[in-house]
Amino acid sequence: MIRVSRRTSSWLALLVLLALLALVATSCTSRPSAGALALNRNEGVAPAADAFSVYDLDGVWRDQAGAVRSLADWRGRPVLVALIYTHCTATCPLAVSELKRIAAIDPQVRFVLVSLDPARDDVHALAAYAAERGLDAARWTLLTGNDDDVRGLAATLGIRYRQVTPDDLAHTNLITLLDSEGRIARQSSGRMDDTAIAELHAMSR
Repeated sequence: MIRVSRRTSSWLALLVLLALLALVATSCTSRPSAGALALNRNEGVAPAADAFSVYDLDGVWRDQAGAVRSLADWRGRPVLVALIYTHCTATCPLAVSELKRIAAIDPQVRFVLVSLDPARDDVHALAAYAAERGLDAARWTLLTGNDDDVRGLAATLGIRYRQVTPDDLAHTNLITLLDSEGRIARQSSGRMDDTAIAELHAMSR
């Protein structure tokens, strides 16, 4: 007969407890915050009819012409949204280039660029940025707002950002397709595939 010491028994009990805790932890899933969909790259989902609408967010914004805007101004038609800042020299130009590629494919699509750096991106900075990149105001709207409103929108879209140097921000690089009711229909962290563009084209009709 094999005898097990009290100390060995304690260790065995501890190991069993840790194994059970690990099993419970892996079986649980976290629930995304309102409006922030956990999407893999270039994967889309059909929004639920009662999904949270970005257009329901409070906030006062100004566009590149200085006009006061509300996110609800875009209700009724799908838009592509990206959060950028005009001084960015890394990922933001790539996102804008991708949006311009899509603009050339589908002349019906509208675009909204929201600044993550409202302290520097005032109306004049946005206007200069749009002019430098040939962003037609008939299709492209650039917005600046206060920090709280920017953070609220970023959180809703699942975008994280932080200041890393006085001039640079580290941020999630996402392009978001909002349907006509402001619900997240698709998100992409890179080039939008043909399926996504076809979906956008169909929604824009």
